[in-house]
Amino acid sequence: MKTGISRILLTLAFSSLALCSVSAQADDDSFAPGGTAIDHHDERYPNLKVVMDLKVRIPADVSFGVATARRIISYPNAKLVVVIEGPSVAIFAKKNYLDHQGMVDQWADLANKGVQVEFCGNSVHGAGLKPADMDGLSDKNPAVVNPGALPSIAHYEQMGYALVIPSPQEQPAS
Repeated sequence: MKTGISRILLTLAFSSLALCSVSAQADDDSFAPGGTAIDHHDERYPNLKVVMDLKVRIPADVSFGVATARRIISYPNAKLVVVIEGPSVAIFAKKNYLDHQGMVDQWADLANKGVQVEFCGNSVHGAGLKPADMDGLSDKNPAVVNPGALPSIAHYEQMGYALVIPSPQEQPAS
């Protein structure tokens, strides 16, 4: 009987030693090729100037653009121009407002907060629309139908704006 208890105690002792070494390994940076990441997640970059090329093929991309724009303008004194291009630019046609009211209202809110929204003129024409068919979004900061996404983006880049192209993902990375 003493031998059985001794074996159990020895097994428990070795098990706890093994657990301690696994715990120590988790804290040990030798298993990570670059050690531990440096934490700058609270850093707030001031005075960002960003032009976002939002290529909208499906309505979900428009919503993703809202989330991205909100993140950018959360930085102090950030300036943001969003160029919306692609087939879903028709979401912003006045005649489609009631079908997409929630989404358009989110962009109107961003425009009222200073985000400059531009619609690609080529996409507007490609959707069978005219500039007069598009929603202005804000009396304070009206949307613009530009000559085309690429020349407009190049224009803003020459003015010192950095280009951001959001890429919505269907599934989160694992």
